[in-house]
Amino acid sequence: MRGTLGTLAAIALMTLAVVPLADAEEQPREAYVTQVEPICKANRAANERIMAGARERVNKGKLEQAGKQFVRVSESFGGLIEQLAVIPAPAADSHRVERWLSLMRLLKSRLRSVGKYFKAGEKIKATHESILAERSGISANNISIVFHFNYCRFKRLA
Repeated sequence: MRGTLGTLAAIALMTLAVVPLADAEEQPREAYVTQVEPICKANRAANERIMAGARERVNKGKLEQAGKQFVRVSESFGGLIEQLAVIPAPAADSHRVERWLSLMRLLKSRLRSVGKYFKAGEKIKATHESILAERSGISANNISIVFHFNYCRFKRLA
């Protein structure tokens, strides 16, 4: 009887020890979001300031000025990626975060290309590249949907 009671007690203790681990596996995703969202919020505000009036400049034919805005937002976005890359990803989502960061790098590159084309006066090529940039942003949003980001979701800049 003592052996059975001891065994049951050991099983009960092990079960109680395992239950908090199940919660701990889900918490890192929320902790990751808590770390990442303020960085994205600050970057979004900065990017909105940088891109203010870009659409109007493009419509008025002031392509060089709009191009400079896209290059600046690309640089700002690059800084965001660097900040996010150092934050450890949840173990279960590490592949997802890596894919998300790679799509963000692609988006950064395409935003820079939009700026270069506008600065060169090539509105059609810039428009084409901006469509590709928008698609990259949508893809990044689709990868990161499980995080329920608010500020780390990409929306159209201009």
